[in-house]
Amino acid sequence: MATAPADTANSVLGEVRPEHGVPARDLVELHYQRSFAQPVLAVWAAITEPPRVASWLGTVEDGYLTPFDGPVAGPIAVSVEHREAPHTLTVLLDGSALEVRLRHVGVVTTVELSRRHVGHEEARELGPRWQFLLDRLCAHLEERELPRWEPYAALADEYR
Repeated sequence: MATAPADTANSVLGEVRPEHGVPARDLVELHYQRSFAQPVLAVWAAITEPPRVASWLGTVEDGYLTPFDGPVAGPIAVSVEHREAPHTLTVLLDGSALEVRLRHVGVVTTVELSRRHVGHEEARELGPRWQFLLDRLCAHLEERELPRWEPYAALADEYR
């Protein structure tokens, strides 16, 4: 894994993995992992409670997300497909499933995010977006300044 531009501090690119168990050979899975020295309930709250989500991502209201920054202005339709607090969350964003898993070991909570069934060209578009959103979550949890979208757009070629 390579790191992102300097102004996206502490960022690591996601992985583009071959998609297994699907008929189309050209599909991949985007996979990201971040770890925090925070309790699992604090991280869970940051990704599931609308007031907390509003402090790093955007407003969530009446089943729609309106992001503060990024390549998609919104509103984006959002619905929870599966939820087992505080460890598993599957959210449909404009009809596409995003899987989030949280593991807590000792004083560290690890977040894994997966976006499956992604075409190679679509990975170049979506990869930097999800990296950007996770880096914003990291900044929020670590009480740092939130990154801006601009540097992430240049990462498209890293997601091949």
